[in-house]
Amino acid sequence: MNSTVPTSDNEEQFEGKWVCQIMTAEGVIGVLGNLLVCFVILRAKCLHNLTNYLLVNLAVADMLLCLHAFIYYLVTAEGCALISFVPASQGGRQIFCRLLASRFSVRALSYASAYNLCVVTLERYVAIVHPLQYERKLTATRMKTLITLIWMISFVLSLPILFTIYPSDDPEQACSEITYPHQMFPLILNIGSFILGYLVPVTSMSLAYYKMQVTLKRQAKALRLQQAREAAYDLVIARQRLVSVLTIVLGAFVILLTPGFVTYLLCLHPTANGPFSFCASKYYRYTREICNLAYYLNSVINPIIYEFKYKKFRKALKSAFCSCFKKHNRNRVDIAMVPL
Repeated sequence: MNSTVPTSDNEEQFEGKWVCQIMTAEGVIGVLGNLLVCFVILRAKCLHNLTNYLLVNLAVADMLLCLHAFIYYLVTAEGCALISFVPASQGGRQIFCRLLASRFSVRALSYASAYNLCVVTLERYVAIVHPLQYERKLTATRMKTLITLIWMISFVLSLPILFTIYPSDDPEQACSEITYPHQMFPLILNIGSFILGYLVPVTSMSLAYYKMQVTLKRQAKALRLQQAREAAYDLVIARQRLVSVLTIVLGAFVILLTPGFVTYLLCLHPTANGPFSFCASKYYRYTREICNLAYYLNSVINPIIYEFKYKKFRKALKSAFCSCFKKHNRNRVDIAMVPL
């Protein structure tokens, strides 16, 4: 009996290390991919429009979420952190426990990512379904105010999580265990997160994209019957392609986030108090880790979708790197021709 305990612990720790390695790699890829999206859109003048600026804002939220995943699974994740790190100062422990170990940042950035995707949808919805009201409703000032409110609301909704963990008095341990002020607290927290961070955004965006698809098909059909100019028909086709890209982004959001929300609703923390025996088993822990992988993958996959499905972005990406390469080569030639 005694000889098997260390083996089991070692096996769990080994599995945990693999999870953390995958998560940190996923975080690095996500940061680089979303940083690339920001670079390409801001550099390519052909992408300088409101829709793509909103995509930059979405990429920033996803990039910060991936950065959080990298740091959390590198130094904080329970049982599988790759680096042992305990802040020395009390202030450092407060920041470490409240913002990182409590998962406050990940929940706030998740809200921000979902709501920024809603703003992208709103902009396309008004442009396609209500084009005559576009310039009046979506002014630059209103959009900046809306984006600012989204970021503020995302962090305000996540504030209760700050008070579920505290710095530890043990010098070898950074934070205390997660505790809730009331047994209903995790239930309210998870249901609220499901409604505000998943159900409301998915429902509203699905209805909006359905309405946009119907409107675009009707416009394309009318233009074909009227034998309209090719430029007008091409504009409708371009809008259809962009809406298709954003629909795929929404589909990835639904597919990758649904298992995690369902799992957390079924098995509330702590797992031993879950309503099902599955919640107290090791299979729940494996399921939760897989759901976490899918959860962060949602923030990694958007740049890949843009590359394969967003034709205008793909052209801008090639143009940006080709121009950088040519400029670099030109500088090398100029330096080589300077006499010593």
